Parts: sequence; C-alpha cells; structure tokens
Amino acid sequence: MKKTFSSGRGFIIGIGGYDSLSDLGLAPVYDADDMEKLLTSEKHCGYLTANVQVLRNTQASRDAIIAGLRDLAATAQPTDTVVVYFSGHGAQRLDGPDMGTYLCPPEFDSLRPRETGIEAEELSDLLKQIPAERLLVLIDACRSGGAARIKAEDGADALKWEFGGARLDKLAAGKGRVIISASETHQDSFILGRHRNSLFTHFLLTGLQGGVDDRSDGLIHVLDLFHYVSAEVSKLRDKQNPVLTTRTQDNFPIALRKGGLLKSEEASRRDAYREKEAPNGRELEDLMVTLYPLGPTDREIWSRAGGDLSSLSLGGSGHAAWHAALRTLSLGGGGAITVDSLLRAADTEFGNNPQLRRLLAG
Repeated sequence: MKKTFSSGRGFIIGIGGYDSLSDLGLAPVYDADDMEKLLTSEKHCGYLTANVQVLRNTQASRDAIIAGLRDLAATAQPTDTVVVYFSGHGAQRLDGPDMGTYLCPPEFDSLRPRETGIEAEELSDLLKQIPAERLLVLIDACRSGGAARIKAEDGADALKWEFGGARLDKLAAGKGRVIISASETHQDSFILGRHRNSLFTHFLLTGLQGGVDDRSDGLIHVLDLFHYVSAEVSKLRDKQNPVLTTRTQDNFPIALRKGGLLKSEEASRRDAYREKEAPNGRELEDLMVTLYPLGPTDREIWSRAGGDLSSLSLGGSGHAAWHAALRTLSLGGGGAITVDSLLRAADTEFGNNPQLRRLLAG
C-alpha cells in the first residue's frame, strides 16, 4: 500500500503577468506548476491531488485568492497541515491611508492598493480562520529590479516592491504558524537564468524532494526545510537571505520525504539501482554525454523519460549536469524516471548506437 500525507492541504499561487505592473515572466507560473507536481507526487510529498488547489496568472485574482483561503477555513481540519505558497509581486505602501504590506494579484493597482491587493492584516485575518494546527506560508515575492520604487506625484517614495517586515509577525501569530519568505525586506528575490524557477523556489523544490536532512521517520520537517533552503540560497547569492517568522518551536512535519521512505528502505533502493539497473554507472554517464552533450535538457531527454527537471541542478557543463542528474537518479530522485526509461527514450533517436543497444540488452 502506497504511503500518503493525507492530512496535507496546499493552496498554490503563481503570478507572472500583471495588468499594470512589470511582468515577471514564466518563472512564477513554473514555480506554481512544479510546487503542485511535487506536493502531489507519490514518490515525494504524498499529498492527495484533490487537496491541492493552484491559481495561475489571471486565475489568481484578489477575489479568487480570498475565496481559496476561505475554502481552506471551511474544509481544513485541526489535525491537517496546510501549505500556502505565493510567487509574484509584493508591495509596501510607506505612508498615507493605504499604508501597509500587500500581496499583488494580477489586477493590482498602485493607486488603489487596498481594493486591488491583499494587505498583510487582511491576509492574517484569513489565515486565522484556518483551523489547521500546522500552517506553513511560503512567500516568494519578487521585486522588479530597477523599478523597485514608484514615485508619487509629489516626488515622495510611495511604494516599495517587497513583502515583509514587521507585518509578517502578525501572520505568524499563534501556535503552529510558520512564515518563510524568500528574502529580507531590502533584498531582491532572484530569478537566475540557469534555473527554471526562482532561486528560492528552486531550493524549496530540491528540499522537498529529499534534500533536507533525513530524520529516519520518512517525513520532512518545517524548520529543517527552512535551514536547508536558507543555506543553499545564501551559497549562491549572499545578498538574498530567506527569513523565518514564527512563534513556535515545534518542528512539525509538512510532507513525506521521498514518498515516506525510511533510511533503511532508501539504502535498499540505492543498492537495487547499483546492482540491477546500473551495473556500470560510468558507462551510462559516458553514453549520455556522447548522445546529449548539453546535458539532461538536450532534446528534452530527461523530461521525455519521465524526469522532473526542477529536481536537478543544471549549472556547469553538460558532463557535470549528467553526473549530478544520474547521481540524483541513483538516490531515487529525479521524478518518475528510471534508467530503463532513460535508455528507451534515447533509443527512439539513437537506436543503432551499439553502446546503447548493449545497455538495453543488459
């Protein structure tokens, strides 16, 4: 019987296109897609598909976001774990009657932030209505680089493109409430060209795929996830530091780790791979480098074989990318991909390659 994290519920929002703000491109939508895929993966987090809702771009209007949070308040149980994820613009009004911190739906209007955005106090009130005893809010609120501030008509700085600061404390009030945001309030949340996702979400995904420490209970714990993401993001960008806001010391579980595998089961899977599927890992690596020199993205070979690119670190040369990808596969990660499916996908293009034929026959 397959394990599930049946108590998990997810509400995922990814907004890259805006009516009047600068577009953020496809990365926030990819963030939402990949978060959904990973949470509902039987090989990873184990959430039930019916328990995860996703809103992308125009779907993620102010009304739709509020409705989604109210639905969680109506359906979540006290014993549930709820993950709310947002990737998109955030803003702070610095003064005046609309002063506050806002998440920005696609229709956000800087002249009417309270009517078109979701202010932190309003968001806090909506989150308070969710009865789940374990709530994790993940905020990847990107800023628009050079347009980090909008000038009011009188020349004063009116709006900052960021989401954070003291207002996050209110969101994290109460037992079992944890907020993890992509960066400090004065920092950008980076989108790097070598990653499909934003930097913060890239490491969220790799952490949820099993990058966090194994506690031998088959689960991923919330504080372990934060420490992993914070350390990995800071290694690549010392000017981006994820922030943990919470009043709880409870390192509660938020998902299955690698489908709920215990350490002994994971070791058995690695041994089976080494003994049965990859008797000569170096030969497989050399073959893939020869056929697909640009790496696992070359001709979409990894995706065509059932793999999940968001699980891979694709920096460096094609050879380095293949070495890292096949190591991930040997540890049971990489998506719904096996050595056999990888070889068979390559066989559709290079069926006459003698080395490929030998590995398939073996």
